[in-house]
Amino acid sequence: MTEITQSLITQKLVDFIQENLVLDGDDIKVDETTPLLVSGLLDSLRTARLLNFIRRDIGVRIPAAKLDPENFRDVVTIVTMVRELESV
Repeated sequence: MTEITQSLITQKLVDFIQENLVLDGDDIKVDETTPLLVSGLLDSLRTARLLNFIRRDIGVRIPAAKLDPENFRDVVTIVTMVRELESV
């Protein structure tokens, strides 16, 4: 697996969430600290789309054991989890 820099992972995730998970008409500007669960940006379907993006475009599979809401609070926590999984 090719290691991607933390800032590139962060930007890819922010861009994906902004472009694919924010509904048309929602006035949400996503950054690395936007609360994804509290803001309603992540539900079961959107989480599945996000997991697929992480697997396909970042090259990291998120195991079921990591599907804890604490790991998906914001982009910062997702990046931390991805970096941990890259090093395994």
